[in-house]
Amino acid sequence: MNAATHQWTAALAVGAVLHSGEVERGEATAWPLAGGGLAALLTKLPDVLEPAVHPHHRQFFHSVACAALVTAGWKALHEWQPQSEEGRFWRKVAMIGAGAYLCHLALDALTARSLPLVGR
Repeated sequence: MNAATHQWTAALAVGAVLHSGEVERGEATAWPLAGGGLAALLTKLPDVLEPAVHPHHRQFFHSVACAALVTAGWKALHEWQPQSEEGRFWRKVAMIGAGAYLCHLALDALTARSLPLVGR
């Protein structure tokens, strides 16, 4: 997958999830748009950690094990209820980052090389 595909997918998926939550709560903020933009940037993180300089670049940060850890982190963030406005802001940013990371790995899993279980 190319970078633009990763970015558009993460932006649309995360933006849609944020919008859906706002509809359920009867809110209307800029978070779906801002979160989608942030997801488009953060979805590059796996390739920043393991640059795609050769076809076999996918190691731990592109693995099923890493996806499981990010998912566990996302679940912990989801259950955390920060008391301050600042805490709620950073919780949302971290959840957007986790969602963007998982979008990247999901797209990579659909390619012929897929994802390694753990990496080398």
